[in-house]
Amino acid sequence: MRKIAAHYIFPISAPPVRNGILTLSDDGEVLDLSASDSTLPESEGVEFYSGALVPGFVNAHCHLELSHLKGVLPQRTGLAGFIPGLAAHRNDFTNEQALRAVALADAQLYASGTVAAGDISNSGLTFEVKSRSPIFYHTFIERFGLRREEVARSVQSAEALAAEAARLGLSASATPHAPYSTLPELYAALAQSSRWSVHNQESSDENLLFREGRGALRELFLSMGLTPIPRTGKSSIYHTLQHAGEAKRLLLVHNTFTSAADYDAAAVRCKNISWVLCPASNMYIERTLPPLQMLRSKGASIALGSDSLASNASLNLTDELKLLAAHFPDIPPDEMLRWATLGGATALGVEHIFGTFEKGKRPGVTLLSRLDLDKLKLTPETKSQSLYFRA
Repeated sequence: MRKIAAHYIFPISAPPVRNGILTLSDDGEVLDLSASDSTLPESEGVEFYSGALVPGFVNAHCHLELSHLKGVLPQRTGLAGFIPGLAAHRNDFTNEQALRAVALADAQLYASGTVAAGDISNSGLTFEVKSRSPIFYHTFIERFGLRREEVARSVQSAEALAAEAARLGLSASATPHAPYSTLPELYAALAQSSRWSVHNQESSDENLLFREGRGALRELFLSMGLTPIPRTGKSSIYHTLQHAGEAKRLLLVHNTFTSAADYDAAAVRCKNISWVLCPASNMYIERTLPPLQMLRSKGASIALGSDSLASNASLNLTDELKLLAAHFPDIPPDEMLRWATLGGATALGVEHIFGTFEKGKRPGVTLLSRLDLDKLKLTPETKSQSLYFRA
């Protein structure tokens, strides 16, 4: 048994506990959470940490297999500039270099307090690393295609990757990539997958393509010899919604150019949506943040992700939280921490294990240091580290 104390403990399922003591079993199960009758610090049998304890972070959207591209692609190119840059440089590195970058990214994720992640994979490159990691990964096997003759082969490839993931004990499901890159036939072929993670409205050009049949994405696809998705007169989110189905667990990722009307349409058509935000990546590519206040006003189920190191300097969710705190200083820190913990756990379907300090769960423990403890706010200097995880 282990007792850990701090200035504050964020259970997530309840208000912050001042001078809290968290009791864990030897294998990380939460046994008790209580407030101390003293101002702490040291008492016999209790480890005291300066700062705040939170459940382990859940990164709902990352791309480990792109970790070797850190710092390679220029910023602020827009999505239509980012895509060809990614295609041009993705294979500039050897398999060994890519694998070393994946292993380093996984280690840094864990060290910074992440205990679970939704990871996008187009190949099996990351599977061995993830199978050995202390982090729980749900792998989204991503498929895209604008050529009808390639749909069947793409689905067969996804099935082969799913079988390899299962052999290694990894949780996995196939998912469409994004509305602008996925034919209706491919959406339909992936319909039996229980959980999708779809890039949604990351760029204004995405909506422009669907609403008006023009824009930089259309020109990009034409230059690549591809036939763009035809004009529908509606925003791009409808292309996903008409195939998702009411019961599917759907992660909509980015949502940088999602409107209130788009949100309402999604809420009617699909009952299990998590709105996954990757603010640092959005700033890197589009220099725009998602409509956070609109999503909050709608009562959206929000989760946080880091996206990839191709479009971010870090996979640490603390950096995402600090960015949001700087732009939205009035949002309470416990609300934002909920997005980084329980929000992600719910999106990945592992909220029975992760996300809150509740009896019976094994959520891991992350220490936040260099907080403003008087105002209980994150600061630019706030750091996070994994303090304890399951045996």
